[in-house]
Amino acid sequence: MAYTMRVDVVVVGAGIAGLSVAEAMLNKGMKVCIIEAKHAGYGATGRSAGIATVQMNDTLDVRLAKKGIDIINTWRRRYNLDGILSTTGLLSIDRQGSIMKYARLFSECEVAYEVMDVREAMDRWPWLRFNVDGVDAEECIYTKDDVCMDPLVFASVFADRLKDMGVEFATGRVDIQSMMVDGEHVTLRFDNEHVVADTLVLCTGAWSKGIGRWLGYAPTTILKVPLIFFKYDIGEHDMVLPFADEINHTYWIPSRAGMLVGADYTVWDVNEAEDALGEEFRVKEGVHVDDHLLTYIKHVRELLVKRINFHVYESKVHFGPISITPDGRPIVGRVPEFKNLYILDGLRGYGLARAPALAYMLVEHILDGTDIVEELGSTRFISTNDTWLIQEG
Repeated sequence: MAYTMRVDVVVVGAGIAGLSVAEAMLNKGMKVCIIEAKHAGYGATGRSAGIATVQMNDTLDVRLAKKGIDIINTWRRRYNLDGILSTTGLLSIDRQGSIMKYARLFSECEVAYEVMDVREAMDRWPWLRFNVDGVDAEECIYTKDDVCMDPLVFASVFADRLKDMGVEFATGRVDIQSMMVDGEHVTLRFDNEHVVADTLVLCTGAWSKGIGRWLGYAPTTILKVPLIFFKYDIGEHDMVLPFADEINHTYWIPSRAGMLVGADYTVWDVNEAEDALGEEFRVKEGVHVDDHLLTYIKHVRELLVKRINFHVYESKVHFGPISITPDGRPIVGRVPEFKNLYILDGLRGYGLARAPALAYMLVEHILDGTDIVEELGSTRFISTNDTWLIQEG
């Protein structure tokens, strides 16, 4: 016998976006169900470096990230996440002119930061190396409120906390077999169950492209991102600080597993989200034959050891899918031609920082009619001549 669940809101996807939407809806008194094919954090969230940072490139993104970190810190208190989240800050290394550009941006957005020369930085973090003199002299900017986490652990624990608060979860081998949107209700059928809701929110990240084929609306490209892990032995030095090396285009985050996790900004285009999920492998075991990838790992390791004066060894790699829109902005709002179907997508690998704020914005829009920031609106790609043509609902 088929089982029917009746809720106010159904959210598809249990990454940071879906969990954020569910939490925001829950706090508005809504009855919520999350549908997830695998487990919380399975996709881009659990395969990220694990930092929510305000160090973005423009005013809108900085403000979203600042608000997002405020929300994360509220979750820390509300859902007892002290052992999962850690306020570490983030140090960025760049040319002097670029550092002052970021300083002006952070000042405009009322973000706490500190600019320091490299000698001061070396005094505070003696394990770092810098170019001190000459035309290539470097400078640093430090934002103190950035939050680090093991992203897969965070997603799993946060999902459990939401479940304890009453959010329904349908996870593990859940294959949505049909979706009917009739303007008043949304009905999703999977396995031997039906979920009926007033509102459906798609937070499927890279998998939105597949769902978008049903809707005639999928303005995203999927990127395959390799994330490299190095074990390290820092000896008598202080704890490793998360840092971004803007000179060499790398970033490095200390993980709970005693590794440095990071990458450069290289990405690969792929056609399907699952194609971006390569299996983890260890370099020392020599089980992977992709010469291009091995060359990439060697290159990134060389960039890392230029910055540190402690030993790193035994690297491993895993991959993650991210979705990105043509203009690089997230896409938030109602799916065109559908009255009660919404989307939050295109987070471009920066979901931990921005998704909480975007989710709160979307929930206020759905429930209270609050406007979505124009640059993020879901209708901005309709008039293009590309393949994202809207079909009748």
